[in-house]
Amino acid sequence: MNHGELRTKVREHFKAILEKAKASRDEIGPYTELEKERIVDTIRLHETNNEDFWNLLGRDYARSELDKFCSCTGVKQPKTREDAFLILGEIKKAQLAQIKALLEHDKTFETYDFSTLPSAPVNVTERPETTSGNRATKVERKPPEVPSSPLLSDLFAERKAEAEQTGQWSAKLVNDYQTWTDLFIELQGDRPVLDYNKPDARDFKNVLLELPSNRNKLPQTIGLSPRDAIQAAKDHELPTLSVSTVNKALGRLQGIWKWADKQLDEEVADIFGPMKVDDNNKARNQHDPFSKEQLQTIFKSPLFTGCKSRRFRTMPGDTDLSDTSWFWLPLLGLWTGARLNELCQLSVEDIDQEEGIPLIRVQEGDEDQRVKFGKSRIVPIHPELVRLGFLQFVQAQRDAGATRVFPELKVGAMGYHSEQASKDFSRYIKSIGAKTRKTSFHSFRHTFKDACRHSGMQPDINDILLGHTLPGMAGRYGDGNVPVQVLFEAMCKVKHKDLSLHHIKGYP
Repeated sequence: MNHGELRTKVREHFKAILEKAKASRDEIGPYTELEKERIVDTIRLHETNNEDFWNLLGRDYARSELDKFCSCTGVKQPKTREDAFLILGEIKKAQLAQIKALLEHDKTFETYDFSTLPSAPVNVTERPETTSGNRATKVERKPPEVPSSPLLSDLFAERKAEAEQTGQWSAKLVNDYQTWTDLFIELQGDRPVLDYNKPDARDFKNVLLELPSNRNKLPQTIGLSPRDAIQAAKDHELPTLSVSTVNKALGRLQGIWKWADKQLDEEVADIFGPMKVDDNNKARNQHDPFSKEQLQTIFKSPLFTGCKSRRFRTMPGDTDLSDTSWFWLPLLGLWTGARLNELCQLSVEDIDQEEGIPLIRVQEGDEDQRVKFGKSRIVPIHPELVRLGFLQFVQAQRDAGATRVFPELKVGAMGYHSEQASKDFSRYIKSIGAKTRKTSFHSFRHTFKDACRHSGMQPDINDILLGHTLPGMAGRYGDGNVPVQVLFEAMCKVKHKDLSLHHIKGYP
């Protein structure tokens, strides 16, 4: 098949998919702002180099898309790697065009076009006159009943306004509540709050359990209604929402209902409780620590040994990235166990010392610095980080007039410095073959926790370093403070068995 024939097949195949997606979108309505942000991220991903794009998404996904396209269009399976990437390149370009076309289609919701007659009566509530013999009898219509309570959309708007005015919700939390409330309204309709009942909540839960994750990013589900996305997930064997995400969504809606009960004169039934899915809801079951093999793959990869360029950092070369957050964040995660956003938001003043011991102050500072549960702490800097030149790197940032350790990391739409860093790291470890379903940057936190245990560190010291609340009686008595010398001595004992970083040059 020549290139022109291939492009014709691709155009016809994706044109049919696009028309179906537009029709589905017409029923659903316009994208939310959060959905638009996710679509923009998807566009950026599709605009990357062809081989990088498919390597990031994984061989299994690429093979699935190739097989599906060939099966639907009759195109023969490619016999060489070059031919496979040729077809995949056309698929990627068509997917990108489809996504952009859906965004353009979304603009049609902003205006009305009266150039053609509507296909159905505008007032669908009108009833035809009935006839009795030759006499026409007009059917009386009852006036609409006044809602006994505010519409869910109006009530949620009040709740959001209160939360934003009082600073109860971060931008990320606002978007989270908005996303799940919008989904519930899309499924059950925008009705007075008191009109909803247990079956509505149960149906919402059942949809969540089958809903594909990242449905607004995947080419197979973008633009589809939730129920159509579920069918697409079954057809393409796509991963569904995790149990923790399902429970979080149910919890967000339950929170709205509880707030409504406090605001309205009528009693508002808690239709979402108890409804959460049974889950071993412990962090260790949601994320795995990195294995020895994964750590070796990560820290012997081009990012730490020299890469082709900043853009092609998965490929070996002579470019030194020891002056970037890409280089330092994994090392800091490995040797501090700190959360990604805690590291991304560090100011140069947070890198300090007491009694001659270098340390990191994990604390809330300006309006952009957040620490989970507001628990500030100090973390002595491990000697391995000192050897690799972290203190020199921070001093260079000071000398350059930077106020933050990683000034290139800007606050994202959700109000966190870590948004882009999280995506970059996940894509990187996926591209070098170190990614599994339950590993992410947060896995460094579990890896550090295990290393602390193996060093014989006392559990309460371990919890203090990680910023955990001390359990049991230990958390009820005393002020919880420990001398920095004691923390430093404990930190110096932490090792990562069978992992050597001596091949890494560090910061010059």
